[in-house]
Amino acid sequence: MTRSNFYIKLSNGDAITCVADSSSTPEQGYIVENLIIPLLSFSNAEHELALLKEHCTLNELRVNADYRYEIDLQKETVAFYDELYFFKTGVFRKGENLTRRYIAYLEKTQNETIKEMFKGYSNKALIQRANSLPDFKWDDEGVELRWRSLLSNGAFRYTMQRNTLVILKDRQNS
Repeated sequence: MTRSNFYIKLSNGDAITCVADSSSTPEQGYIVENLIIPLLSFSNAEHELALLKEHCTLNELRVNADYRYEIDLQKETVAFYDELYFFKTGVFRKGENLTRRYIAYLEKTQNETIKEMFKGYSNKALIQRANSLPDFKWDDEGVELRWRSLLSNGAFRYTMQRNTLVILKDRQNS
């Protein structure tokens, strides 16, 4: 089992450290599908903490951890590194940035049919298309928007205000 230390900033700003209780490389899928993606969807610190308690040992770091996840739920970003522990000093440090492996896993699991349907749309155009459809009749658009948000790793964020999707951040248009 590959062990990972997690350094998490909850949506309310609280910082938490924990250790994954299961295999945690992105390629194995479990940690991404059952912990990271749900965490990024909550925007509620109580729900985030409950999910973390289900999958992690809270307030601990392990010296035998191979990896480090740094997750900022306010910015909706995920970074993935080698975890280095120096026994002489008792200090944890992040090693090589491996975030590309996390992004590659997300890309591999993305629905290719839906991706192909909207490949010519910018984020703004896709939001406009979804907003022009009858209320909540934009399932495919919603799936594509969620994947674009996940794959952007915080560079594209949107929200629902009443019955309208609104862009919060879009690096494409900055």
